[in-house]
Amino acid sequence: MTFHLPTGRGPVTDLAGQVGALVGFSVFTLTSCVTTVVRGRLSLTETRDQALFIARVCSIPALLLMLPVGVLVAVSVGEMAGRLGAAGYAGAVVAFVVVGQASALVCALMLAGVGGSAICADLGSRTIREEVEAMEVMGLDVVERLVVPRVIATVLVSVVMCALVTAMGVVACLIYQVYGQGESAGAFLQTLSAYGRPSDLWMAMVKSVAFAIVSALIATFKGLHASGGSSGVADAVNETVVLAFVTVFVINTVFSAVYGLVVPSVGKY
Repeated sequence: MTFHLPTGRGPVTDLAGQVGALVGFSVFTLTSCVTTVVRGRLSLTETRDQALFIARVCSIPALLLMLPVGVLVAVSVGEMAGRLGAAGYAGAVVAFVVVGQASALVCALMLAGVGGSAICADLGSRTIREEVEAMEVMGLDVVERLVVPRVIATVLVSVVMCALVTAMGVVACLIYQVYGQGESAGAFLQTLSAYGRPSDLWMAMVKSVAFAIVSALIATFKGLHASGGSSGVADAVNETVVLAFVTVFVINTVFSAVYGLVVPSVGKY
């Protein structure tokens, strides 16, 4: 199934056409993901290869990015808590900031910026070499063969990466609070367990899955509709990164607002 991008009759018409094509492509792809898995037509080899590739390009940068983020949170919390005489509540703030917000956003940055650009560049190069058109001529389902494995692989990697990034952020804060601020590790872990909720971690996982789906859909859509040679692929990659960043931040805002209304907070920070 092909979703043709509209020829420009103005910026508003072009924007509406591209948004409509992207929404239609996303709905069709998500439906294909379900039907492909249910019918047992999912290429496990392709999914495994894509998952290993995305994990290889995203995991190490995500962990390295989360390390300074965790330290920054610990420094800010330690300074503010020290002034207020509440240094023992650092774990509570870490539970709210790192587990609830920062870990999912770091995953979003990596999946949209690194993983999404890699997927878009791969499919874009196949498109300009007319490999995608050759598959369509042979009667192969391009979405099932190329898009579905990448979407599922991105989702699988996002769950594992979110857990690793969360652990890295908490450990970085713990090390700084113990060795940098001279606070008690027991007090840090006690407030972390008291104010941290399992639902926070689950919500971070849900956010990461949503970010992965959105990033993969935008990247595959832009890659399959790349045109104009190598410069067109570069433009598609740039558009993928910008559009994915904007979309995931909007989704994060909506999810955080809904989660704050549905799940009551534990105590007062």
